[in-house]
Amino acid sequence: MQCKKPLPGILVILLDLLGIGAALGIFFLFAFVLQPGSNQPLLNIVAVNSATPSPTPVLVTPEPTATTVVTTPTPTPSPTPAPGDFSATFPTGALDTTDSVGSYSDDNLRIVITEHHTDYAVYFVADVWVRDIHSFQTAFAGGKFRGGYDLPSDIASQVGATLAISGDSCGSSTEGIVIRNGDLYRDTIADDVCILYLDGTMETYYEADFDLDTAIARGAYQGWSFGPKLIDNGEIPESYNSTNVIIKDPAPRAALGYYEPGHYCLVSVDGRQGDYSRGMSLSELSQAMIDLGCKDAYNLDGGQSVMMVFQGNIIGKPYNGGRNISDIIYFGGNA
Repeated sequence: MQCKKPLPGILVILLDLLGIGAALGIFFLFAFVLQPGSNQPLLNIVAVNSATPSPTPVLVTPEPTATTVVTTPTPTPSPTPAPGDFSATFPTGALDTTDSVGSYSDDNLRIVITEHHTDYAVYFVADVWVRDIHSFQTAFAGGKFRGGYDLPSDIASQVGATLAISGDSCGSSTEGIVIRNGDLYRDTIADDVCILYLDGTMETYYEADFDLDTAIARGAYQGWSFGPKLIDNGEIPESYNSTNVIIKDPAPRAALGYYEPGHYCLVSVDGRQGDYSRGMSLSELSQAMIDLGCKDAYNLDGGQSVMMVFQGNIIGKPYNGGRNISDIIYFGGNA
């Protein structure tokens, strides 16, 4: 009886590596490409919040009187602005473009982009004012939720965005709130949450403090789940809902900041590029957002994903040229 020769050690190792690679490939396919579920929204939040009928006025028939009374006409009250209408605070004067690297202005949108430097990082701030909340838009790669992945610059081009930045990478996860342009696509809560409401208010929440039903009732318009939350009662948070590597290591970063309803900022930090810009830690990013005067701020997908696009041009130097992602935040465009 002949005994089979054992396989050479190097061949065994190669076969093991092939097996591991195949397993990882299958996991990636099912986790990120063939994700279960529809790409259609679960709920249109805007429709829900506009469906409550106005009360029917009660008509009262006045009793006849023999006396003629001359009354002074009551002045017509000024109409109350609709939620999300910021016409009263929208700036109309000339843009202050001092030291700007880009600016844009029309009747509904104003943008000024400036470049900033620290001893360790170069970052760009896009100051944005909108006249109406619907000028604050989001878009998916492929035009739909779970529609695939594209460079942020390509997604921006597809929607004709004036200004865009990488989003929260919602397509690369199976959990976390996804609310885009008034539609709820995913209702599982994971990580810190950022909600932009129809009235223009933006609030960030620790995962344990967020209630989706309450957010829907208030009129959630956009919702992201990545984080972490960058400002806690005007200060740098004592701790972040993230891993130590993400918290402490300097890296390219993207963030969304809030000043007041109708006034926001997008921030992109270049990083991992030697003496030019090493990037920021999360606490350094928090301090930068506080120094800008933001009342609230939220960390978006970072690293190689970070890319800011203005009028078709990439702002700054994305690490390794950027990478394909699932979604962007943008202003101006076809929507």
